[in-house]
Amino acid sequence: MRDAKSLGVVGVLGVGMGLLALTALTFLLHRLPHGAWSLPTALLIASVKGVLIATFYMHLRERRGGGVLILTASVVFVAVLLTVCILETRTRFAPSIPPGPFPVQPLPGLEATRAAPP
Repeated sequence: MRDAKSLGVVGVLGVGMGLLALTALTFLLHRLPHGAWSLPTALLIASVKGVLIATFYMHLRERRGGGVLILTASVVFVAVLLTVCILETRTRFAPSIPPGPFPVQPLPGLEATRAAPP
């Protein structure tokens, strides 16, 4: 008799098809201009895929206690690190070039992208 928590072949294939659909969605969405929503959208899709993999293929759904605690703690720590990284990049000062005796030259390969000085 099959356990109520086990997925079976149809459930495993369903989760696999869901992961494939999310991967296709990720690939299709990277071609669209999202602006500021690019990072949150990518992280949301990646989080859903990670939770599906951990829950069904790593069998965390069948176990109580330690596995769920470790998964929750790791998600919280990753969220804290991402938040700190995003806040740090939002509060950076604009880079400045100190005055010096030599003229500032553009990096090689960037000559075509810069407009000619007036």
